Amino acid sequence: MLGIDNVVRRFGRQTVLNRVSLEVPTGKVACLVGPSGCGKSTLLRLVAGLDRPDDGQVRLRGTVISSAGWALEAHKRGLNMVFQDYALWPHMTVERIIGYGLKKLGAAERDARVKSLLDLMQITPLAGRLPSQISGGQQQRVAIARALATDPDLLLLDEPLSNLDVQLRLEMRKEFSELFKRVGKTVLYVTHDPLEACSFADMLVVMKSGEIEQVGSPETLFAAPRSRWIATLAGFETRMEGKVIEADPEGRWSVLVGDQRITVPQPAGIDPAYRGAVTVMLHPASIDMGDGGAKPDTNTLAGTVTHCLYEGRLWRTVLDVVGGSLSLMSPARLAVGDTARISFRPDAVVVFPA
Repeated sequence: MLGIDNVVRRFGRQTVLNRVSLEVPTGKVACLVGPSGCGKSTLLRLVAGLDRPDDGQVRLRGTVISSAGWALEAHKRGLNMVFQDYALWPHMTVERIIGYGLKKLGAAERDARVKSLLDLMQITPLAGRLPSQISGGQQQRVAIARALATDPDLLLLDEPLSNLDVQLRLEMRKEFSELFKRVGKTVLYVTHDPLEACSFADMLVVMKSGEIEQVGSPETLFAAPRSRWIATLAGFETRMEGKVIEADPEGRWSVLVGDQRITVPQPAGIDPAYRGAVTVMLHPASIDMGDGGAKPDTNTLAGTVTHCLYEGRLWRTVLDVVGGSLSLMSPARLAVGDTARISFRPDAVVVFPA
């Protein structure tokens, strides 16, 4: 469906996109994820026809729609875009906004299409209102309905949840998951939040400094991040330095973290005989308080509490362990300076040779 081949984009001496290539199959939701300035919005603009590449090309349905120095007009591409600020015409009612791109249809067909989209987005009671008379979440639904009205092959969304409050963002994640399944469109979605993307994406495209670092399912991003940077982006806050001391027949390493020993999986592609330094990373959700019932397949570590911050129902607790610091969510407040024991499964760890 969507193909991006060795795309380069420069602004002056700065290379914003550096030989970016990507394939998005028909009907899949691909999320471009990364920090500000990584190039994700620039790539979206190239696909939309709002900018041109300096090299490489963009294909849609097998046809080149952008190449160096040339771009098919945006309105001829068979795609629509939902902007970060929604860009709703302030003088039009909701139903007129949704039907704006349907002027070539007969009145009856246009009205039926608008009605179906109002029903789809659950905004039928808002049909006669102006954008200033509805909430931010409702404005977003109107913008999406407008984008779907002309039945585009590709739907582009540029950080559509960034202007919403925390609770509404959580609600809209669920709505997007259901909506994308119902409409079956190919979607290219930009966000800086991996958890947001994981709610509905088939593919995560992790970008950094104008390049694609990793492409895969949300499960792959959390189970097998390719680098320390990607693991950090995915929320692996705990980082400990250790040394491999031996390997077992089951494909696991024993690692010495300070004077404490833990078991971790051997990273793919690394010589099992490796006995050097490693970085061990953990996600807070994978760590439990206590010794795990002293199960033989559970790692345990002891550390000193350095911080304890209340975050609603749980306390974000940071422990100082020899070899690094360890972050977890605790149901109870621990006093700074106390010694605490934690446990985690070997398969919850990601490991990177130094």
